[in-house]
This record gives sequence, structure tokens and C-alpha cells, in this order.
Amino acid sequence: MNYAGMEQLAPLAHPLLDVFLLGFIVACSLTAMVFFLRFWKSTRDPLFLAFTLFFAIQALNYGALLAVNHPNEGNFPQTIIRFIAVLGLLAAIVWKNVFER
Repeated sequence: MNYAGMEQLAPLAHPLLDVFLLGFIVACSLTAMVFFLRFWKSTRDPLFLAFTLFFAIQALNYGALLAVNHPNEGNFPQTIIRFIAVLGLLAAIVWKNVFER
């Protein structure tokens, strides 16, 4: 049992599956980052830059999880970084829709 009476998630059956899936998420995030960077270079729209930064932060964050012994157990500092990245992206979307009219 975990703190607050919550059950811990069962580990994956194959230990290398965590590494493979995290690597896949990193590769997908980097691919999305490159596409949004290309769109930003052609349009200079700040929203594309916000998406580029978001996916770069996500790729670095999930890449850092590869160095943790148990990446599926949750990590508070990395969760906060992800939360701040999402808030930044939401702020860019609101700014684009409210202030650029």
C-alpha cells in the first residue's frame, strides 16, 4: 500500500518496455517539435513557437525519466515541470484567441 491508502500501480511485465515506451514518447515529442518549429519559421506565429517549446520541454522531461530507476512510479518535480509547460501552452492559446483580434 502506498501513502493515503492508495494501491501502487503494478509494474510492467517486461522491464525494458518502460524504456521503449518512454523513448517512443521522446521521439514523437521531438518530431512534433520539429514540425511546429518549421511552421513557426514560415509564419512567425507565436502560438507555433509556444507549441515548439511545449514539445521540447516534454521531450526533455520524458528523456530525463529514462535515467530514473523506476520511471512508472511518478516523480513530483517532473510532474510540476509538465504542469508548468501545459499552463504555458494554455496561456499562449488564450493570448492568441483573446488579445490578437
